[in-house]
Amino acid sequence: MALKSTSLFWRTFLLLMLLLIITALGWLQSFRVLSEVPFSQGVAQQIVSTANLTRYALISADSDYRPDLLHVLAYQEGVRIIPREDNDKWTSLQAQGNIPELIESQTKASLGEQTIVAGSVNGEPGLWVSITIEGDNYWLMIRRDLLDPPFGTAWVWWAFVAFLVGTLGATVLTQRTVRPLAELSSAAKKLGRGEKPDPLPENSQTAEIANVNKNFNHMVQELERMESDRELLLAGVSHDLRTPITRLRLEVELASLPEDTQQAMVSDLEQMESIVNQFLAYSHRSKQPLERVDLGLCVNDTINDTRMRSKDDVKIETSIMGNLYVMAHPTELVRAIQNLLVNADRYGRTPESGQLELNIQVLRQGNDAVLRIADKGKGVPKEEMARIMRPFERGDTARGGAKGAGLGLAIVERVVRRSEGKISLSSNHPHGLIVELSMPLANRKDEKPVLEEQTGPADAVLSKEELNNAPN
Repeated sequence: MALKSTSLFWRTFLLLMLLLIITALGWLQSFRVLSEVPFSQGVAQQIVSTANLTRYALISADSDYRPDLLHVLAYQEGVRIIPREDNDKWTSLQAQGNIPELIESQTKASLGEQTIVAGSVNGEPGLWVSITIEGDNYWLMIRRDLLDPPFGTAWVWWAFVAFLVGTLGATVLTQRTVRPLAELSSAAKKLGRGEKPDPLPENSQTAEIANVNKNFNHMVQELERMESDRELLLAGVSHDLRTPITRLRLEVELASLPEDTQQAMVSDLEQMESIVNQFLAYSHRSKQPLERVDLGLCVNDTINDTRMRSKDDVKIETSIMGNLYVMAHPTELVRAIQNLLVNADRYGRTPESGQLELNIQVLRQGNDAVLRIADKGKGVPKEEMARIMRPFERGDTARGGAKGAGLGLAIVERVVRRSEGKISLSSNHPHGLIVELSMPLANRKDEKPVLEEQTGPADAVLSKEELNNAPN
């Protein structure tokens, strides 16, 4: 997993665990260093005591009982005594670490600097100490387990218990830290879809989180008030304009005017009415919950309702998959599809013939349902695509003859965003525009997508009843 894609929970949890591990290792190292001197002093004192007691016991014992004494020392105390020869080969204890070096130096300080403390003699490992008994040199071998640290395996279990406690503590601490941020992220995501999130708790024990939640709730209230004022303003202006537009249209149709002049005036009034309707559509924000909608069926019904197939200068090729469900508001989704079809009819005609050639696809891509509408018009330059997505922006310079208020794509983008989807524009080859809507699937496990219609001419489109009765 790349670090940049790691969630805040795991990032914080791993950092806390790393801190705990480093702290535990530092504590263990400190304990080991601080225990080296006492441990080495104890081992050295035991070596000195064993050597002195053995020497005195052998000197004091009767010569007839010395073999028995050596036997007892060897089998009960693990102490062996062998003569030391000049050609004996031995390895120093200092080469085996810091603690053996301390033991050797402290042993020599008590028994004399001429004392040899070895880790092996003639290839036989052990704890060897040179002693002198009545002028003769001997090797005294003591149990090597004296050099083993006194920790044993108990520290492993304590370390395991400490690791479990640290893991639980880090989990609880991380969850308490991340939970308010997760709630804030969820509320912001809901606000970005155009929905009003539930108020965040303002009684948090953490002052910073309480202030953030309080400010976020205040921001949501202000945005709600501004949205309501904008809806009221646009709805009021649009409503007040519709009455005089309707009256003017009636007067123009009844007036004795030349036919060309009358048609031009009626066209202008229709354009004004279309702009008013766009204002009303953009100002209206549905507060109804989202529903499961079959995207393919919705697209097919919308194409039929627009009656675009009945036009002689329109050619539509479709490839629609059924059983692709998305979470959306049905009326808003139909309006978004209608806006795309109207834009294609208005701007997507072939420059040479003036014919509208559309390729409409509804398909599945991964976990998304995709609606793709491609025309063969003049297209839109790449540098203009982001601009025409904004409200009140029109592609006059790119596609010519633009009408309306420039709210069509903005309405589509808001509808798709509410469904947690996205809209993208791209160029068609060799010319034209491709509009692609992508929304997360809401299919159940037993609902499998099915290709209801193969790519074909406009008159090969299935009806609503045929789509509903199509086999799965």
